[in-house]
Amino acid sequence: MKVHIISLGCPKNLTDTEVIMGKLVSSGYEITLNPKEADIIIINTCAFLKSARDEVKQTVKEMRKHKKEIYLAGCFPKLLPKVKLPGVKGTINSLGLFDYHTPRVKATPPWFAYVKIAEGCNNKCTYCLIPKIRGRLKVRPVHDILSEVKLLVKKGVKEIIYVAQDTTAHPKLAEILQKTCKIKGISWIRIMYAHPKHLTDKIVEIMAQEKKIVKYLDLPIQHVCDKILTRMNRRYTRQDLEKLIAKIRGRIPKIALRTSVIVGFPGENEADFAELFDFIKLIKFDKLGVFGYCREKGTPAYYKRGQVAAQAKKSRVEKLMGLQARISKGKNKKLLGKTLETIIEGTGVGRTYRDAPEIDGQVFFSDPKSTTPGKIVRTHITGARVHDLIGALIDRT
Repeated sequence: MKVHIISLGCPKNLTDTEVIMGKLVSSGYEITLNPKEADIIIINTCAFLKSARDEVKQTVKEMRKHKKEIYLAGCFPKLLPKVKLPGVKGTINSLGLFDYHTPRVKATPPWFAYVKIAEGCNNKCTYCLIPKIRGRLKVRPVHDILSEVKLLVKKGVKEIIYVAQDTTAHPKLAEILQKTCKIKGISWIRIMYAHPKHLTDKIVEIMAQEKKIVKYLDLPIQHVCDKILTRMNRRYTRQDLEKLIAKIRGRIPKIALRTSVIVGFPGENEADFAELFDFIKLIKFDKLGVFGYCREKGTPAYYKRGQVAAQAKKSRVEKLMGLQARISKGKNKKLLGKTLETIIEGTGVGRTYRDAPEIDGQVFFSDPKSTTPGKIVRTHITGARVHDLIGALIDRT
C-alpha cells in the first residue's frame, strides 16, 4: 500500500514525521509524494496555536477531495481527542521520544538533519499548551543521541541541528555538544530553541571554543518588561537578559542571535510595548520573529485580565517587524565585502552559518554556475537585502 504523508508545524514535529515514515516503510508500506497515488493519507499535525489547528482543518479539507483514508497524527488528536473532523478515519499516536534504533526516513535534504534530544517541557509558561500536549520533560541519553548522529553522518549529513521544546533543558547538553564535535564528517552543529534561563556559562564557552558549532543561537526571549515576564512565568528579568546577551556577544563576537517575542500579552499596555520596542532597537538582534499573543483555552493566560484587542496586537506586530526590517538590512550591509562560509542548497542559492534552514535568509549567487548541493564553500558577499544576501562563490565545484 502507498502512503502520502503531510508534516505540519515545526522541525520538532518533522522528526516525529520521520519516525512515522520509518515505521511504515519497515512494515512494508511505500511512501509517495503524490496524494493521488496514495491509498492512505497521514497528516502529522500541530496544535500549539489556533492558526495551527485551522491549518489542520484546511489540510484535511484539501485532502478529502482525493477520496482516500485520512489519519491524523501528532498534537491535534492529543489536544482534542473528542474532535472528529469530516473525512478523517482515525488517529495515530505518534508522540514520544524515540531512540536511535527506531526506523526513520529522513524528510530533510541530504546535507542537514534535525535531531530531537528531548521531549516535553517543565517551564510552565502561562501562554503555552506544550506541557498539556507533550507532557513533562523527558531527555534522551547522550550515547543514544550520538549514535543517531553517527548514523546520519554515514548518510552524508554535514549539519546537525539540535532541537527540543527547550534544548537547553537537557542536563547534559554541554557533553552532547563536545562529543558531537569529535565525530568525523560533521561540519556544522546548530542549537535551536535555547531558553535564556537554562543557557549556562559552560555552553556559551563551548560554543565559543568549538569550531564546528556555528556562531548562531536561537534564544527566544518572548518579552523584556519585568511585569510581562512575570505574568508569562519566564523566570528571568530584563536585567538578566541584558547580562546574558552581553556575555554571549562578548565571548562570541561573530554570533548571529535569533529571538522571538510575543506582543499583546494580557496586561501589556503601550508603555510595556514601548519598552520592548526600545529594547529591540537597542540590542539589534540578527533575526527576529514577532507573534501576536494567541489566547489558548487551558492555559493560565487565557483567564488573565487585560486581554489586548486584536487590532492593537496587529499594529504592534507590524511596528516591530518594520523596525527589525531596518535592523536586518543594516546588519546585512555590514557584511558587504566579507567572506562567509556557505552551504550550497541548490543552483544559485545557499545559506550561511548565520541562517537556519527554512526560517532565516539565503544567499543568492550572482554567477549561479553548477555547484554541488550540500558542499560548504566560501562566499564573497556583494549585495544585501532585508533578509537575504547576494554573493560570489570563491570556491567552485
